[in-house]
Amino acid sequence: MNRTLAFVRRVIAEKRVVALLLAIGLIVDAGLYALVVYPEFVRVENAGLRAAAASAGLEAARRRFETARLAADGMARAEAGLLAFHQEILPRDLSGARALTFARLAGLASEHALLMERRASATDREEDSLLGRLQVSMLLSGAYRDIRRFIHAIETAPEFLVIEEIVLSRGDESEDGEVLNLMLSTYYRHHDHAERVEP
Repeated sequence: MNRTLAFVRRVIAEKRVVALLLAIGLIVDAGLYALVVYPEFVRVENAGLRAAAASAGLEAARRRFETARLAADGMARAEAGLLAFHQEILPRDLSGARALTFARLAGLASEHALLMERRASATDREEDSLLGRLQVSMLLSGAYRDIRRFIHAIETAPEFLVIEEIVLSRGDESEDGEVLNLMLSTYYRHHDHAERVEP
């Protein structure tokens, strides 16, 4: 070890100018690396990270936009379907709803050999609603099979009739058959509200 150290000292002493130039070159290289190359490397690496983050953000924004677009399309289809339902299926007003339910239900009752003993109706509407509700209660009597067919006919009718309550009981001992107490509703467009809302 001593020999190696002695050899290095001798070379430095004899080639002082060359050793000094090499030392200065190493110091300049280290300074350039520390002051120019390394900061530039860090800046380029940070720019790459920012570009990757921006790309990920852009992709996330595209996904959010696509989700929002699909939701808006679904909302537009639902609104169009609801508008078509209101215009094509629901009665235009209370008199149309009464004509639809009373005539249709009376026709179905006689078609299925049921005797309509009593019928009553009531209307109601929630505040600020576009729709009014006509609620009809009926008391019918007849054979069980005919009552089942009558209910099926109501459920499959093209008119919008909602069965809310069914109570089936035996008739009096003098009567042969069943007694059906039926509560159903239909909805209609309420024109007073439409006139208030439209400019």
